[in-house]
Amino acid sequence: MTVLHAGGKFEKKAYKVSGGLHGVGVTVVNFLSESLDVEVYRDGKIYKQSYERGKPKGPVKASGTSEETGTKITFKPDERNFWR
Repeated sequence: MTVLHAGGKFEKKAYKVSGGLHGVGVTVVNFLSESLDVEVYRDGKIYKQSYERGKPKGPVKASGTSEETGTKITFKPDERNFWR
């Protein structure tokens, strides 16, 4: 969430061809946001972490159980970076 080019396609040649993805998407959103919350549903657990202007507010914490899988990102754009 805070390191550019940290996505899976850059690890061990997971993808031989990429179509315009550079591994910066969610990291840039994180740095341009006033706040960003991540929830990861994996291995029967829910993991959460919150960020404020690109910096973690604390460590990743397990916060419950779920049979779902996937990732949920919720963010609030920082008005200092976007004009009305």
